Amino acid sequence: MEDTQWWPPEKLRREQFRFAAKLIAHARATTSYYGDLLWGRKALDADKLADGFWSEIPVLARATVNAEADRLLSRRIPEAHGPKDTIYTSGTTGRPIRVVRTRLALWYWSALTLRDHHWHRRDLAGTLAVIRTSTKGVAVYPKGARFGAWGSSDRVFKTGPCVSLNINSRIDEMAEWLGREDPDYLLTHPTVVARLARHCLAEGIRFPRLKELQTLSEILGGEVRALAREAWDVPVSDMYSGREVGYMALQCPDHEHYHVQGEAVLLEVVDDAGRPCRPGETGRVLVTTLHNYAMPLIRYEIGDYATLGESCPCGRGLPVLTRIMGRKQNILHLPGGGEKWTLLSSGDIRDLMNLAPIRQYQFAQVETDLLEVRLATARDLSEDEEAAVGNWTTIKFGADFRICFVYADELKRTKAGKFQDFVCELPEEA
Repeated sequence: MEDTQWWPPEKLRREQFRFAAKLIAHARATTSYYGDLLWGRKALDADKLADGFWSEIPVLARATVNAEADRLLSRRIPEAHGPKDTIYTSGTTGRPIRVVRTRLALWYWSALTLRDHHWHRRDLAGTLAVIRTSTKGVAVYPKGARFGAWGSSDRVFKTGPCVSLNINSRIDEMAEWLGREDPDYLLTHPTVVARLARHCLAEGIRFPRLKELQTLSEILGGEVRALAREAWDVPVSDMYSGREVGYMALQCPDHEHYHVQGEAVLLEVVDDAGRPCRPGETGRVLVTTLHNYAMPLIRYEIGDYATLGESCPCGRGLPVLTRIMGRKQNILHLPGGGEKWTLLSSGDIRDLMNLAPIRQYQFAQVETDLLEVRLATARDLSEDEEAAVGNWTTIKFGADFRICFVYADELKRTKAGKFQDFVCELPEEA
């Protein structure tokens, strides 16, 4: 991978099609689903895929993986790929799916973890703090949990310790725990970084040894990077992954955009008609896991949208994504027709937080013309403060929406610990 990251895009694409041709041959010979889907097709090599047949392979929908899970399983997994295990996705869309993967697929995950550490020049002898698990009773405050190493990275390099805290801990508890552990690095979700940074700025809390923040699982907005710089003067490095497919893209070590991990996945960004997007265009993400022969996922529509980028000035030939936009549920549906992304900028959020003592916020489209403003606040809001937040919401989302407020002591995360600042909760038929 130290070599292949510098390959020209054309050479990398050719190698991807070579792996994809092998995967397709295995899938059609050993799975009922692809055996039926590709029945009667001629054998495919890299040249045929490059010549256009690749785009003719039907997209694999998430609902299909749910319905056809058993028929997607391989009857003969190559022995060299190691044992298999079963995982379940977090169910962000409300429909968790089951995926079976091999030890080889996990090795790629571990190798790309090391690449991420190497790209961002981390000192593996330091302490890594992780605020991620949401399992009840695991890594609970005040002690959290402690491990001797940074997971599988210790198989290759001697690492320092890893400490963990449950993501459902209160923000003040997180800050106190981090102060005690004094880590070199923190891995958590973007929404945790934002809330933690605001708390630390308000309380004058610093973490002296902290060198970098790593984020995952949620959409990373520019306001999170700005808050991390303001609170602790550290950078944020983001990663784009999915439990069922592994790493899809890692942040470039020299820029804030992402490099697709082309040695492990063949990732496409396509428009609603299935045509490949051009740089600067936003489209649906399709991903093919090139090395998981236990349950081949070929042109799998993971449910996310992303923006394709130009070649990177760093010289790496790995494809570029300039922004991860999230899932369909992050799109605002306009009452008069049409839809748009609700990207909340750093300035947007700063203006909102200055209007009232807001600890957490979420905007939810619950009816075609109704937005629910969900807030956790330090105290009850005055009429003027609530009116100001309502006016901000109208300016941001549009005057065609009615607005109602819902208050809670703490806004809930998903079972996987994820949180989104905007969700569309309209029925899919709508």
